[in-house]
Amino acid sequence: MKSICYVVPYFGTLPGKAFSLWLKSCKANPTVNWIIFTDDKTEYDYPKNVKVCYTTFDKIRERFQSHYDFPIVLDRGWKLCDYRPAYGEVFAEELKGFDFWGHCDVDLMWGNIRKFYTDELLEKYDKIGFHGHSTLYRNTPEVNNRYRTIVDGEKNYKFVFTDSTGHCFDEVGMEAIYNYLGIPYSQNISYANLTKYETKFHIDLMPKEDEYKNKRQVFTWKDGTLMRHYLHDEKIYDEEYMYIHFWCRPMSYKISDFSDTAEYLIYSDVVTDKPFKLTEKLIKNKGRSHPVAFYAKSLWKNRHKLTPERIIFNIKGSLNRGK
Repeated sequence: MKSICYVVPYFGTLPGKAFSLWLKSCKANPTVNWIIFTDDKTEYDYPKNVKVCYTTFDKIRERFQSHYDFPIVLDRGWKLCDYRPAYGEVFAEELKGFDFWGHCDVDLMWGNIRKFYTDELLEKYDKIGFHGHSTLYRNTPEVNNRYRTIVDGEKNYKFVFTDSTGHCFDEVGMEAIYNYLGIPYSQNISYANLTKYETKFHIDLMPKEDEYKNKRQVFTWKDGTLMRHYLHDEKIYDEEYMYIHFWCRPMSYKISDFSDTAEYLIYSDVVTDKPFKLTEKLIKNKGRSHPVAFYAKSLWKNRHKLTPERIIFNIKGSLNRGK
């Protein structure tokens, strides 16, 4: 079995119950490892496969700077997204011995990772995934150095690392590099990436012919398995996913049970451990939130990130999906 380790720098206050739930879903994947660099010393139930390294943002910035002969700009936590492709170099000591390293978000809940990241898949590709919320790279010097490739007409690492703006280098930058080098990478969509401003769960990046599955749906998590349940022709259909990415949705975590036997119902703006029976009625009732309440919660949650341009962009996207 190929070994995997995700690197997760997170500075500031970790997200409480949402983080506890994330840790629980990590624990359910004992053959996958995570290393968290953080300055939040709140006591959490860290499982054996999640190593926490307490440090400061300044020390992490100094560590990145030591790898470059030009002054970098790393002045706030979210800018780390642009530096993700460099994790294989910068955290080489911690990643020694692992076959693959990756970066991921914590606003998600893992299902059964190994069911989707098979050894066959890991043998075939150097890069698995293309989104910041979860991408893996083969842990070799050649692969770890590829982010330094200069592609004509594309923003390269030197430009990105010396500019204070976010450039999604972990996504579009690395995609351009791999396409330029002609190196295939896995683009399999095995996760549920939720759109931010839909009152119901709407999974992004789905084939157009599967759009009908987005009408009414909920998710459940039990024993490390994440299942999607959607309605079609008055019947319930099930699909398994590797993880669900909440992506700035205003989720409420109505949870008191984080034990190994806990089961969770996940719907438009709630994760709950309250007992439930999966029925058509439940999916219809829970499959969409009241618009006023949902948008009020969403605006409050994302109040520090919203700009007029982002609001207009997301409203247009929602309207287009509704056509």
